[in-house]
Amino acid sequence: MESITLSLRQRKLLNLIQNQTSHITGQTLAKQLGVSPRTIRNDIVEINQALTACGARISAERSKGYFLECPDMKSFQEQFKTDDMLSTREDRIRYLTFQLCLSEVPLNQYDLEDEMYVSKTTLDNDIATLKRLYVLSDPHIKLKHIDNTWEFEHCESKRRAILNQLFHDDWNYNTTGNAYYNYHFLDEDIMNLIMQITARHLYNCHFQIEDANLVSLNLSLAIMYYRMLSGHILPEEPAYTDINDNVFSLCTDIFDSMEEVFSCSFPPQEKQAIYRHLCDSHLLDASKLNFKTVADYFDPLFLEMADCYLKKVRATFHIDFSDDEDFYITLLQYLRYLKSPGHIFNAQGNINLIRKNLLVDSEIAYLMQPVALEYLGYYLNEKELIYLTFCISGALEGYWTCHPENRIRTVICCHLNLPAIWAIKRKTLGAFGNYINITALLPVNARSAFNFQNTDLVLTTVQKKITDHPGTQVLRISPDMLPEDYFRIQKVVSDNCMKFLFKNQPQSLSSLLPDAYWHENISVTERFPVIEYLCEDFIRDGLVTSEFLEDILRRESTYTYGFQPGVLFLYSLKPAEKTQLSVATLEHRILWKSNKIRVIIMACFDASSQPLLLKLLQEIYVEHDNTDYFRRVHTKEELLNFFSTPKNCEE
Repeated sequence: MESITLSLRQRKLLNLIQNQTSHITGQTLAKQLGVSPRTIRNDIVEINQALTACGARISAERSKGYFLECPDMKSFQEQFKTDDMLSTREDRIRYLTFQLCLSEVPLNQYDLEDEMYVSKTTLDNDIATLKRLYVLSDPHIKLKHIDNTWEFEHCESKRRAILNQLFHDDWNYNTTGNAYYNYHFLDEDIMNLIMQITARHLYNCHFQIEDANLVSLNLSLAIMYYRMLSGHILPEEPAYTDINDNVFSLCTDIFDSMEEVFSCSFPPQEKQAIYRHLCDSHLLDASKLNFKTVADYFDPLFLEMADCYLKKVRATFHIDFSDDEDFYITLLQYLRYLKSPGHIFNAQGNINLIRKNLLVDSEIAYLMQPVALEYLGYYLNEKELIYLTFCISGALEGYWTCHPENRIRTVICCHLNLPAIWAIKRKTLGAFGNYINITALLPVNARSAFNFQNTDLVLTTVQKKITDHPGTQVLRISPDMLPEDYFRIQKVVSDNCMKFLFKNQPQSLSSLLPDAYWHENISVTERFPVIEYLCEDFIRDGLVTSEFLEDILRRESTYTYGFQPGVLFLYSLKPAEKTQLSVATLEHRILWKSNKIRVIIMACFDASSQPLLLKLLQEIYVEHDNTDYFRRVHTKEELLNFFSTPKNCEE
């Protein structure tokens, strides 16, 4: 059956839906793809028109969302992969990169314009993006531009690294292969044979690697085979002197099988490259790792890095992870992998959405940047930071287990008899026992005589007023503890856990805004000029030095502040003379990366107020998350009123 033509966004949308085991809402899909729900609806109409030919359809059910109905999923998935369509920027850049990697002669710019059906301006823009992906980032390949021709440098290892990345990005782990593209110059049957060979030998040797590294290993072997067929062999290198016998034996077995299956021989330098890949990706046996044994398994560099980072987290945000052995081992494994050449972090999904959902975790992870520069010689990229953010997210979950004194003191106030109240208690502790300490089971009639001074949260089954105590939050639940009750308690738990991290910070967004520097309705069109414009307030009054501006610009270049639309929060933890805000409302919204921004808030912090950053992040992006409002706000008065009113809180 012929392949069916869809845009790349539609292919991504279809892939998201088909990987679900139940319905997924249009709002969730819109957030994942960074578009509006209306765009999702329009795309699904077009997708369903294309699906008619293969007997599949995306069904929609009110209040549930979308679900793919398909009789033959395997053949269906292949129909939506392509290598020929160049309708989107991503498709064109992928095609252009393949051409540069595989061509033995320079590519003529005019021929490329004709092949890709684009103008010179469009091609120049695509090449600029390609440079950011592969020239300015790993593997830092040189792109030569001579007399209207383009050519990658003749470095076989770098070209192979790029080819590996092209196939590996958006790999479909539910099946095999890239989710959106065919194997291009690789043969699917050859790939399947290689996957069978590596899987068998890894199993026989009890050798464990992560899924992303296994995909990369299989791709490296396939690319190696086809590049050798066309006469491209890696240059010879000095042989390793310090050999791991187990890895060497595994590598030898893999190549013996490949030479037998493909009736060819592989030179030593090719085997050495795969040996290095296996060494770098081998997972250590976690059961043997603990505080006492880490020195036997990890290079002193990683121990120093981990200790330096944990001290920095403790000094900056007053969060101590040092007694969490499981986190410490995971952090060391992360650093070990980070140091290995060609490490791959499998980043799938919307990174901006991940950052929004893990705001505080992301900021704690970012403290690794100066440590990475000191010990590794470079700053971490976005994918590397996201994976450290996941690690921190798990550490924060464990933080409450290690610190039971920080649990939310909770009273259950219920009109039912004791057995029913007790059941609510057990269900609540079963779901939230690491975060909640239930101190009392209270009949509703006893609420007036009860002292709520040492109570953070009340869960009640009635609509009556329970308490006026200012430090106690009241949340109504159903006696049956329905799924929505668990969801609402989870939100309260998450909010309270975050607030605990900055409970000793008396300042807040609403207390800082009245004394901020204000710039209303300014006319700007670019990111970096507005950063410099707001920084001038702080520099002019001697609150910060030029290092503050440099730090913000550096971060924006590697880990953008603009991860959601509406309002943008800029900041640096370079110590300032005092904590201060500068605010700008824009005459017209500007595009910051892929998000439209109307309001920009910049903050500097004195050394003692650095934990306040976590509080401001929570207030701006969680408690006052209202994209529709920020589309139209223009004045200081409007913003002061908006931020002084509590939002997104449980009644």
